[in-house]
Amino acid sequence: MRVTSQYLLNNFRSDQQKVNQELKKVTEQISSGKKIQQSHEDPGIYDDTLRLDSQINDLQDVQKRMGKAKNFTTATDDALQDFTDSLRTFKSKVIAAVNDAVNSDNREAIAKELEEEKAHMMRLANTQIGGEYLFSGSATSVKPIDENGHYQGNDRKIETIVGEGVRTAYNIDGVSLFLGSKESVHKTVSTNVALKNSQTGAVLNGSDTLKELTGSDAAVNFKLSGTGHDGSALKEEFTIESDETLDTLLEKIGSAYGNSSTSKRVKVELNDVGNIVVTDLKNGKSQLEMKLHGSFDDGSGTAKELSFIKSDFTYADAGNDDSAFFVKKGSLLKGNVTLMADGKLADNTTKLRDIANGTMDGKAFIMNLTDINGDSYRVNLNLDDDSTFTVRDSAGNNTTYSIYNADGTQTKADEMTMGQLNNIVSIVTSGELPAAGSADAFNDAVIRARDKVDVSVNQSGKMEILDKSNDLSKISFSIYDNKATDFSDTAPTISFNANNAVTTQKAEMDFFAQLDDVIDAVRQGRTSLVSEGGNPRNIGMESAIQQLDQFDSHFNTQLARIGAIEKSLTHTQDRAMTMEVSLKSLKSDLTDVDLAEAYMNLNEISMSYQAILSTVTKINSLTLLNYMK
Repeated sequence: MRVTSQYLLNNFRSDQQKVNQELKKVTEQISSGKKIQQSHEDPGIYDDTLRLDSQINDLQDVQKRMGKAKNFTTATDDALQDFTDSLRTFKSKVIAAVNDAVNSDNREAIAKELEEEKAHMMRLANTQIGGEYLFSGSATSVKPIDENGHYQGNDRKIETIVGEGVRTAYNIDGVSLFLGSKESVHKTVSTNVALKNSQTGAVLNGSDTLKELTGSDAAVNFKLSGTGHDGSALKEEFTIESDETLDTLLEKIGSAYGNSSTSKRVKVELNDVGNIVVTDLKNGKSQLEMKLHGSFDDGSGTAKELSFIKSDFTYADAGNDDSAFFVKKGSLLKGNVTLMADGKLADNTTKLRDIANGTMDGKAFIMNLTDINGDSYRVNLNLDDDSTFTVRDSAGNNTTYSIYNADGTQTKADEMTMGQLNNIVSIVTSGELPAAGSADAFNDAVIRARDKVDVSVNQSGKMEILDKSNDLSKISFSIYDNKATDFSDTAPTISFNANNAVTTQKAEMDFFAQLDDVIDAVRQGRTSLVSEGGNPRNIGMESAIQQLDQFDSHFNTQLARIGAIEKSLTHTQDRAMTMEVSLKSLKSDLTDVDLAEAYMNLNEISMSYQAILSTVTKINSLTLLNYMK
């Protein structure tokens, strides 16, 4: 009998322990609100919880990244809004300056207002948020626009991760913004010497004859040179009789650029002020360039020159438009020809053959220069399988130097880059000529020269020379093809600074430099491109207004772009927030206790527990006497 009661007691105590455990579990669930407290209680729930927590953390990280990126894009959007407003104010002031009633004092006042507006735009270009510059590309610690309006940042994107393996850029770099291009624009070049009646001074049109231009019955001999859209060289000589019209001249020019009866590559016309205007019918970046001269017998037996383009250059070689000396301002000398290759602005890595759109083998260039010490030299640059440059000093002594690559081999013509040409220009303008004919000596000379004279391709694709040794440099410099005036030689070539037709419209832009030209046009009172008074190559206010329209369109495009980026970031952030809520709800369903159900379980377990306690008490009091009763 005792055995039976003990057996029952052991069973009920076992049940009591189980009920105790269940009671504890339910109590902890009610206390914590969670179904499990330890991973071993339900490995499936625990694993799902870890996975959901990881996904929720990822979504929270996305929201933080999107928030930071949105702050950046919002600041960018605000700066661009202010920028476009300022640009439109700038344009309205230029339009006011075109008015004939505006006198020189008024124009000077407007020019000063334009300078203030430009300074405001430069400050906007240097906007920061959280210590980071908005428009420096990935170089956010670098001030993008210096005091000269030159861009100092890079063209790299700032990206953020929006999902697994997915990144998006959220900045607008200064190269795209200030040095970008409007690919729908057609490059346009124009002469600046108006074609006028030699007797009355009236502006001529296409139906007028050459005789009205020259005042002579003699035929006019023309020399036309330049480059086409892709940089291919052209040189043509032709003669037009005096009784033929100017339209004939325009047709001849068009034909030289490839126009035919069935297709047109350029549009050639006379504008309202008598300039010849050539427009590239292929839009986008173009290397279109033109130089034009005429000559005729004025009756005295000597040829009289007929000029179409006037520049305030001096020339190393009379009659050679390409031999113009670089324009100098203080310590900086700059060429005026934009160097391009394959539709892109050239840089130090660009090969000369790509700029010329053809082989450089056998080409020779002449440099006439004065170095930083005031010593004059003539340099012959000969490009072939073993390229050299020969320096002739003022005493007539010639010294020839080989040109070397970084690996010590001699440079071949078609492998020569703009960087290597710049090194040679640096050597000769600094006076740091190689000590001996070896690669090491050449490279040592380059290093020494660069400490004194920096030669580069600037952000507009033009060669420039910076004299580091003197704020008022003694350097003068000219470089040109030795066959520039040989019209029997139409081999590919390159111009660096030339008396060429003035570019009035182009796809690519150098924003702040072009604003300076606009301000100069206002200050000089130049309504259009004319050769008289001031800088003959300044495009004038009318063409400047067209450029400002192009800028306005460009900045509006960038504004729309940053708006689209901001919208995309907002959408990504909102989606991440929605997904986070969904995952948290899913996690709650998975891990959270139904309290009503838990309390009901608690009551049931408590009742069971009380029943077990009662039974155990009865068993403990069970005796043989009670049993017999």
